[in-house]
Amino acid sequence: MGICYNKIMDDDKILQITGEIEKTLGQDSFATISDKIGELLTGNSENMKIISEKNAEIDKLKDRNDKLVSANGALLQKVPMGYEQNERKKEKEEAPKSISLKDAFDSKGNFKH
Repeated sequence: MGICYNKIMDDDKILQITGEIEKTLGQDSFATISDKIGELLTGNSENMKIISEKNAEIDKLKDRNDKLVSANGALLQKVPMGYEQNERKKEKEEAPKSISLKDAFDSKGNFKH
């Protein structure tokens, strides 16, 4: 994942190009700019190291994010939705009222319907 290294110049390619510059300028002229080229090479190496570290961090964060998304999904499946809670409240409200014997039978002792 991360940055595609096909588009980033590797060390061998940089050394090839600096060798071509040396051939073109000649060794004497190349010596005058070699310090600056060395700085460029050092900076490039440091940049490549930072990119590699950032890519590793990105991969770690993506894995962590995937785990969090999965955990959140599992939690959401366990949490009841609002309408289910309302139905449970209605069931509690509609619970049968207790009936006494006096309410169940009339004055003659017959069962009321």
